[in-house]
Amino acid sequence: MNEVAILQKLDHPNIVKYYETYEDIRFLYLVMQYCPHGELFDSFDHFEKAGVKYTEQQTAKLIRKTLSALQHCHSENIIHRDIKPENILFDVNNNLVIVDFGLAKQTKAVMNVVAGTPYFMAPEVIDGNYQEKCDIWSLGVVLYMLVSGTLPFNGTSKPEVYGKIRKGLYK
Repeated sequence: MNEVAILQKLDHPNIVKYYETYEDIRFLYLVMQYCPHGELFDSFDHFEKAGVKYTEQQTAKLIRKTLSALQHCHSENIIHRDIKPENILFDVNNNLVIVDFGLAKQTKAVMNVVAGTPYFMAPEVIDGNYQEKCDIWSLGVVLYMLVSGTLPFNGTSKPEVYGKIRKGLYK
């Protein structure tokens, strides 16, 4: 229900639209904007298999739209906390929209709960002392991935990935 409350406060062309909620004994159903063109991750994977990367111009357009959506969230004191390619979708008009506000929080306070996807976490999140700028770091990781074709911080375990993020060790 936290996700519903947050989505009801957001109105931006690059943030998924929430319509209504249905509930039965076992499940809660959220009715949201239809996004049939898949995830940014899917389009990246498709490009990668074809031996092509996003151009800097294509990437700049995607990042600008995502930054605009994050600016709107942050102006409402909403922190997404899980920006990654899987949470950036394309709607019926191929318009980019941010989705999955399940980890989002509305707060001005400094947060200390580690939340998000390890490869995209800001060092402050790992250290448990962060605010809205963690979303910008995560989007920077997405930007790096789109242009270079690889994640900047990779590893075989969470501690290894976290160590590289904390030290700023990337290819």
